[in-house]
Amino acid sequence: MGVFFFNISVMRSDEEPDFAHSTGMLRIRKIGSILICSLLLMWYSLPSVQTLLCGPSVLNRATSSAPLLTLGDGVVPVRESRDQRLSLVSDSTYAVKLFGVIPVRTLHGAGMQRDVTPSGKIIGIVLHTEGVQIVGLGGIQTGHGTQNPASDAGLQAGDTVLSVNGTPIESSAQFIALCSTDQTIELQCLRNGNLRTVTVTPVLDADGAYRIGAWVRDSTSGLGTMSFVDPQTNRFAALGHGVSDVDTGVLLRYGNGLVYSAAVTGVQRASGGKAGELIGSFTAETDLAIGALQQNTPYGIAGTLYRAFSHDTVPIAQEGEVRTGEAQIQSTVLGQTVRTYAARVIRLDVQASSETNGFMIQITDPSLIQTTGGIVQGMSGSPVLQDGKLIGVVTHVFLGDSTRGYCIYARQMYEKLMSG
Repeated sequence: MGVFFFNISVMRSDEEPDFAHSTGMLRIRKIGSILICSLLLMWYSLPSVQTLLCGPSVLNRATSSAPLLTLGDGVVPVRESRDQRLSLVSDSTYAVKLFGVIPVRTLHGAGMQRDVTPSGKIIGIVLHTEGVQIVGLGGIQTGHGTQNPASDAGLQAGDTVLSVNGTPIESSAQFIALCSTDQTIELQCLRNGNLRTVTVTPVLDADGAYRIGAWVRDSTSGLGTMSFVDPQTNRFAALGHGVSDVDTGVLLRYGNGLVYSAAVTGVQRASGGKAGELIGSFTAETDLAIGALQQNTPYGIAGTLYRAFSHDTVPIAQEGEVRTGEAQIQSTVLGQTVRTYAARVIRLDVQASSETNGFMIQITDPSLIQTTGGIVQGMSGSPVLQDGKLIGVVTHVFLGDSTRGYCIYARQMYEKLMSG
């Protein structure tokens, strides 16, 4: 059983312009013009610097030729390499540099130091949704042929049904019972953050039961890695991405949930372009839970531990303090023992949102590569440290090279999940 649900996407690079028939002078002029225009655009345009550096979402989708597996919600495309970097100017000021040299913009960030306890502990996660999520639609065999009331009413896979005839939905069984009627019912649904009301009339199937032709899910479970704990509040963050439905890829609407101690009992190594996986187990009994879930967001899950997590703390690095070079990753790949493994930060990006990439790492530790082949499912959420600070959390792995993966910046994850 691996970390929550994943999708695979193969991406291809945009073709490089062919200058084979151009003169050297024309090439220089073109490059010079592009560079000057880029600098002017970045300097004078006043919208967020993240938008300028990362580009609109349509540009983010045209990128690398390496397939990328997201260890969680959907697939975040790998963007083409850009040589912009953040340089630390002061505790709260950063210089954005083109090609790592030419300063083009200054960022002002929160200078308050946050100390957390990095984890790497493997945990079992059980999440119950608010309402039920529609995961599929199908036809119903009736005495008048095949009918699909749910589809005809406009319901779609990925919709979350919050109530039936005004009654809040708490489980799939309750939803099925409320839909088993010969009367027209009114569903309150959520789609892409928007509430809508849908009217459906169930039909009688060949077995004599009234149905609407929809498959629903009210919970999910799996393995993941706890990223860090705030010792002052005992709140924890994990995964670095949200928990999504395995069939629709839609982020599950959080209702309630618990986390449990888990153990890794085996490893399916990554090889041949296939993702590896941690195989583990946990006992999902309420009295054995070690904490309660309170959030499921694109930046990860968060909650509160029932007991104090007393280990050494480290500061969370500002994004501008992260550099290319040696780093460490903390993970559990056997039993319940957290170990530290060698890695390298090999590329940095400005992360504008949860849909863009933070920085890229490469696993260099021979023992981890021998055991897992690199980054595998279940390691999502593993903390990455550098120079004695927590810099990020693992979220992605490249299918073509499982030693490489992407991370979310720890500062951003903390601010989205733990602040306030």
